[in-house]
Amino acid sequence: MKITIKTKLMIGYITMLGFMVIVSAVAYLTVGNVNKSVNQILIYAHKYDMVDGLRHSAKQFVDVNDSLIRGQIQDIEYYRSLTLDLEKKLLYVGKLRLKEDEKGFLKEINTRFDFIRKLTEEFFKWTSATRNANLPALLREMDKAKPNLISSVEGLYDEAWRSLDNVTILASQNKESGIRQIVIFSVIAIIVGIIISIYISQKITTPIKALSIAASGVAKGDIEQIVGKTAEDEIGELIASFNQMLSELKASREQIEKYNKELKTMVEERTVELEKTKEYLENILEYSGDMIITTTLFDEIVQFNRGAENILDYHREDMAGSKIEHLFVDKNEYKRIKKKAIEDGAVFGYETKLMKKNGDIVYVSLTLSRLQDRNGNIIGLIGIGRDITNTKLS
Repeated sequence: MKITIKTKLMIGYITMLGFMVIVSAVAYLTVGNVNKSVNQILIYAHKYDMVDGLRHSAKQFVDVNDSLIRGQIQDIEYYRSLTLDLEKKLLYVGKLRLKEDEKGFLKEINTRFDFIRKLTEEFFKWTSATRNANLPALLREMDKAKPNLISSVEGLYDEAWRSLDNVTILASQNKESGIRQIVIFSVIAIIVGIIISIYISQKITTPIKALSIAASGVAKGDIEQIVGKTAEDEIGELIASFNQMLSELKASREQIEKYNKELKTMVEERTVELEKTKEYLENILEYSGDMIITTTLFDEIVQFNRGAENILDYHREDMAGSKIEHLFVDKNEYKRIKKKAIEDGAVFGYETKLMKKNGDIVYVSLTLSRLQDRNGNIIGLIGIGRDITNTKLS
């Protein structure tokens, strides 16, 4: 049974695809493990942050309580706000996912905290005489309870830190293991892909090289050669198509040469016609008795024909790039005419007054139209004016 190139390529592609699927599956599992580890780190990091906050609040509570009992400060409201804050943090930490050791520390913290708080509240109710009598005994009780409270808080803090550290180490191990597996399977997939590529290329390159040599000859202009057909597979079909292409290329070249000659003749004839038309239009513009002026959209004069020179006594060289509105006696009138010409397309037979170079006034019947490119975009204005001064003054 003959195995076609397509079949060989499909086998190679399927094999490589299989290894890619394996690599993707390993990568997916690795990413899943890493995500799981990251979530665990976030949970334990949050627990650690809360326990650390509890630790700071507990130490502050103990310090303020001690100062309050000893009479070093008198701000009871501040102490009670600290007590409420510590109580809230204990409740929140109690809702976290704690291990048994951590639960034991938290229970001890609650017990010592409640004991110190109750003693302190009783202390607030005592009279001065009672305080003086019972203060030494109260301080002894406090001195026993406070170290136990701080010790339990430190124990809970150490457990939270240890848990976070263990999860971080485990996550790092999972990441390294996943990366190692991905690298191993990726290397295997690359090696298999290289082997398959070399095998297939050896089966294909020999006839293709012969075809390439023939194609190089065609590129240099030699279209008389024929490539021998060596196989009945896809490359053989390609060689047959190549030979057919050469035959058609010969016919096309002859046809193109014929078309080129005809096209050259047509272009030359059309060029002559365009030159005549251009010359005719330039003569109309140059020798027209009427004034013909073209401008940009910014009112800068582009063309200033001989008729305009005769009517206004300006030289076209001096007017190129000048503002056309300076020719009008009433510049606002020009702005109105321009706006109407742009909006309506043209203004016909508008009588206005222009100023000649020597300052004299000339009456003109003006037709102002907008100029457009082949896409319909407005690119400027053209004004055609006829001197009607004699008519106006007669």
